[in-house]
Parts: sequence; structure tokens; C-alpha cells
Amino acid sequence: MTTETAWHALRADALAAALPALPHWTFGSDLRMERISSGTTNVNWRMLSPDGIRFLKVPGLGADAFVDRQAAHEAAVVAATTGVGPAVLYFDAATGIEVSAFLDGYRSSGAGDLLSPEGMSEVMRLYRQLHGGELLSVTKTLFDMIDEHRAQIAATGRTLQPYQREVQERWQPIQERYVAAGLELVPGHNDPNPPNFMVKAGAPMMLIDFDYAANTDRYYELGAYLTILGIPADVRSALFARYAGAEPTEGQLARLYLSGVGTLVKWGHWALYNSVVRDIDFDYEKYGAGMLLGALTMLRSDECARAVAAL
Repeated sequence: MTTETAWHALRADALAAALPALPHWTFGSDLRMERISSGTTNVNWRMLSPDGIRFLKVPGLGADAFVDRQAAHEAAVVAATTGVGPAVLYFDAATGIEVSAFLDGYRSSGAGDLLSPEGMSEVMRLYRQLHGGELLSVTKTLFDMIDEHRAQIAATGRTLQPYQREVQERWQPIQERYVAAGLELVPGHNDPNPPNFMVKAGAPMMLIDFDYAANTDRYYELGAYLTILGIPADVRSALFARYAGAEPTEGQLARLYLSGVGTLVKWGHWALYNSVVRDIDFDYEKYGAGMLLGALTMLRSDECARAVAAL
């Protein structure tokens, strides 16, 4: 097998036979692979060998258009070091294949897990610890990602619907004002999808899937979580106080709100692009529409205008 091998397309037996040929492979050749169905960016596997079970990630088809594999690996190591992610056991830079500790007994969280008092507290702990880690070698803020996705969509020749153009027109001056006001860079996970938060009774919550990780503005991850889960304003203030150790200022609350709007803009554009370039069993078009319509509702609101004024 070579770096040109279509690793994402290999079936379990073929993958088990090919892996031992990777450079510096340390897990032997007596392998059994079991596909894990979750994930839209990677092909995920449970890797069984005589000495235990591990998690193996193979980059998905077309994912390299928006995933920096080296940066993702670096972030996974930082997460493990700060105690919020599983230990990273192997990485092959040429293929992007990564092996990490298997989170035995854990399951992907749902909205209910993340909205419980314990879950909300754990999310704040995760972000506080991760954001306290060393900065990564790559910086890619929410605003960088939005600009990138807009350029990618334009390159496909796709025609945007009127409401999608309105989102862009309303968001652009807000983005410019936010950036001009200054950013607080921290190492970020950058993917608030609930299944990335792993839970287990009696154990700390853990983060997985660092494909979109990079240094980012502190408020992006917090605003994304608060907005996607629909957490009300009074609870937002209390959660931020738990994260920061102090009550939020008006400017900080504004950044949380606008980062939430930007989250919907970012992931909406991500989905529009993926609907053109990827062919998997996932309705990117529907996902993107939901995100962008939500963003438009927020962009048209009086609360958005007040947040912009408070920057």
C-alpha cells in the first residue's frame, strides 16, 4: 500500500492487512477491524489486537479540502495533555491515519447530555482546560473559516439563493467590526457537534475529533455551544462565569452572541460547499439551510444590533 491508496475505501479485512506496512507501525499484524458508523469527515474503526482495543481514524474522501491533518494531530496531542482528549498513540503524516486510546464505556452525547446541569458544567470545564493549553502552530479563526468556505463555494460556480446572499451581506460588516475590536487567541477544537462530546457515567466528559482544530478566538467555541443548544441568556451568563471565574461584561456577552451567529454562518457555508464536492449519505443541503436560516433570524434581530454596538 502507498500514500495513493484509497484508504477510506478499504473494507475491514483489506485495511487490517494494509496497516502493518505503514511506517513505524507498532500494533502488530494480528488485527481485526470493526467499522464505527458515526462521522461524516472520516472513516472510523474499532481496532482489535491481542493486547487491546484502540480507535483508528482514516481520512474520508474529499476531506483534505478543509482539514489540515498535521494541525488536527497536534491539537489531539494538546487535548490529551490537558486532560480533555484520549491519548494519541500513532500518527502517519503521509496518510493522515491516526490511532488513539479507545474510550471504553463512553458514548457520544446528545443534546440532553449537554443541556443537563452536570453536562453544561463539564463543557465549561473542557473548554477552560483546552483553552489553557499551549497555542497550536496553526491559527484559523471563525472568520478565516467563513472566508475560506465562501471562496470554496464561489470556486464551484454554485448560485446562492437570495436568503443565503442576505446572510453574507449582513454578516460581513459584523465580522469586520469584530476582528477590528481584537481577538483573544486560544487553542480551539472548533467543532461543536454534540457527538464530539463523549460521556460516561461517573467519568469526566471527553472531546474527540480535532479535524477542525486551530488557534481561534476564545468566544467562538463558547458562543457555538450556547447558540446551537439554544441556551437562554440568563444561563449563558452563569456558564461564562463558571468558565472564566468572573461575571461577564457587556462586551463579552456581545462576543458570545455574535460568535454564535458566526457559528451558524460558518457551518451553513461548510455544508453548502460539501453538498457540491462530497457524495456520502448525508443531507448537507438540508443541514446548511437550517444553519443559514437560523443565522438570518439572528442577524435581523434587535439583539444582534445591540451586540454589535457593544463590541
